[in-house]
Amino acid sequence: MSTIRGGIEQSRERLVALILLLQRAWSDGRPLTQEEIIRELKVDEYPASSKGPKKVRAYEGNEGAVRQKFERDKARIRDLGFDIETVTLPDDSIGYRIDPASGYAPVIHFDEDEQRVVQLSLRFCGFGSSGAFSVFNETPASEGGLEFSAYYTPVVRALKTRRVLRFYYQSSTNKEREVEPLVIDVLNGISYLVARVRGTGEIKGYRFSRMTSMPEVLGDSFEVDDVVLEVARAWRAEFQKEPTPIDVVVTTNANYADLLVRQFPGALAATKKEGRVEVGVSFQSPRAALRFVLEAAERVRLLSPKSLRLELAQWLKRVNRGEVPSLGSLKFSTPTSSDVLGETLQLLHAVYLSEDGLRISELATRFNLSREHVRLIMDRLSSLEPMAESNDGSGLFPAHVIKDCDDWDHEETDDSTYRADFIDEYDEPSALMWRDLFELNIALREASRVYTDPAIYSAIDKIEDVARDFVQVELANEAMLSLVQQAIDQHEQLKILYAPASAEGASERTVEPREIKVLNGHTYMRAFSTNRGSWRTFRIDRITDIVARSPASEERPGDDVVNWLTQVGDEGEEVVVIVEPYARYLFEPLPSSQWLALADGRHAVKFRVSDESFLDHLMVLAGPGAVVATEKFATAGHELARHIAATL
Repeated sequence: MSTIRGGIEQSRERLVALILLLQRAWSDGRPLTQEEIIRELKVDEYPASSKGPKKVRAYEGNEGAVRQKFERDKARIRDLGFDIETVTLPDDSIGYRIDPASGYAPVIHFDEDEQRVVQLSLRFCGFGSSGAFSVFNETPASEGGLEFSAYYTPVVRALKTRRVLRFYYQSSTNKEREVEPLVIDVLNGISYLVARVRGTGEIKGYRFSRMTSMPEVLGDSFEVDDVVLEVARAWRAEFQKEPTPIDVVVTTNANYADLLVRQFPGALAATKKEGRVEVGVSFQSPRAALRFVLEAAERVRLLSPKSLRLELAQWLKRVNRGEVPSLGSLKFSTPTSSDVLGETLQLLHAVYLSEDGLRISELATRFNLSREHVRLIMDRLSSLEPMAESNDGSGLFPAHVIKDCDDWDHEETDDSTYRADFIDEYDEPSALMWRDLFELNIALREASRVYTDPAIYSAIDKIEDVARDFVQVELANEAMLSLVQQAIDQHEQLKILYAPASAEGASERTVEPREIKVLNGHTYMRAFSTNRGSWRTFRIDRITDIVARSPASEERPGDDVVNWLTQVGDEGEEVVVIVEPYARYLFEPLPSSQWLALADGRHAVKFRVSDESFLDHLMVLAGPGAVVATEKFATAGHELARHIAATL
């Protein structure tokens, strides 16, 4: 659980005051100059020798230090997705303001049933604690199933206004791109911006997770017709400029062949001698074909094409091999602390959404914070009056937070309630940033595959009234998902036929499913296996049949694996891997990873792993693009690579 960190409280208040003040400057029609803000903006300071706060200037020090601090604050606000507009005033001075619509989506009112399905859908998808989950739900978020990025907000703004975007993007090199954004596409859980390269007719896709700077919305606009939009909506990650289909033929056991046919529509299978099955699959690029064989690992034998066999052989020879720097020379920075501005705004939004307000204890539970931390943040929001003297008081200040105490004599320990107070409906700000709305759209669509509820579709309609023109979502559909979710809801035990990819056939298992998560287009369940007497992870598309179902009657031990989907997180042993830029995407989703740029252009990533087989498969997929620097795992992937090579 988070605790209050020394030295950030005044910084937090300064940032929150600045962002809300610049939003007010928009509604007042009076941009504020840097000189005004530096001279007059005041925040609370809590001296160690005093029980109460005193007002101090937010920006103090010599002129150079003050202006550097102001520029850093502006950059941090922009990193959250807000567009700080610069205005030249009549006296030629520069003023600043923030259009609230640059960060916040329009107000959407969900009715009681829609609120219920939104909560259910977010629990199902398990979005991260910095996203929409904690605004709507009463418990802390689990690991997210869909990659999340703060970059959605400026991208959506550019899509709505048809303006050019500029950002740095990591592919073979990290370089600046200027593009004309056309659509956000979610393909099997991976988010892409599909855009036209500025000055050309070329349409390309950019992974949000590979953007290395906050996208900047430029002033230049562009035109686009329906034909171009149709091409953008038809874009796929495997596409090349001139894709040439590659027909891959493998042999495998009947069980894995059945899984491949279900996973790849259009795949063809034919039974050969001794029960082996020959499977043919078409791919749009050599890299997609190579990855298919690597992911299958020793479960398949590649028959053709010969060119792919040769490429695969060379790839496997270079798994986890190469020069590595000494670990002592790698100085990773300390893990990034929570985004104090984002954290504060999330608390504020949760209060906005609650008709009766929320207690300190409720907010602490939702956001996994200490009560002291919540009290500190919310007390300052309820009393925040930056530049009140210059703005005729704070009656219209946009925080709108009122504090109710049951015991004012012991306010410092009271479980106080915070609620929002709006003058009228037009005064009510949106509780959702564009990125939150994007998450909700994905979560509701995912839940619609499992649940039949009119409220899901009415909630989607409300969201798409403001988003349908530029977001499309395509998610995989596993036939067993609905039955498994029912078993979780009804606390049932299932007898299933499960076909692990390495087995010759399906075997009978008795499981009690507890949770579902989505990763890289596949849906997984965490369940207690009575056969093994422990918690196990199962891929739902590998359940071939549900033989029987009955109420779960026994109490099971708690699951001690937190990040069960990846077996990576805060537990396990520390590993450092040196990664080529083009292979970063394989390591970027790992929880709690830390990154370091090296002088030779490569990157170092540090993370923890509790399942060595996970690291083996990761290194095989990375191939020549990665090498382990941690001595204990210097041979990770070697044995698996030899097994695969033996099948060629």
